[in-house]
Amino acid sequence: MNLRPVAALGVALTTFLVAAALLTELLAARIAFSAFVGLPVGLVAGAAAGIATWARLWRRPRARPPLLGVAAFGYALLLAAAVSYAVPPARGFVSVGTAVPFAVACAVAASLLARRYGERIA
Repeated sequence: MNLRPVAALGVALTTFLVAAALLTELLAARIAFSAFVGLPVGLVAGAAAGIATWARLWRRPRARPPLLGVAAFGYALLLAAAVSYAVPPARGFVSVGTAVPFAVACAVAASLLARRYGERIA
């Protein structure tokens, strides 16, 4: 099964989310509209990480399980945000404090599964 596009898009998504959130939060005390700086930087970092995953990193079989773990983290955060938005009763349960541990658990599970079934991943 070719998971290269799934990994590249997921790594790009994860990098975008982490870089944008981190930079926005770090600049919040100094710049009123820190998201105007954090979001473009996150986009550039995510694009660079996705391209690097697609072009170079996927060629190394030992790098595939961690790449799929990082990708699963971004997909899980996106899923938690979608559930929080689309299912009104779930809004009380879905927060950063619950979404991040859920995403970490998904990342670990994806990485372990990819390591276990590495011969099936191309």
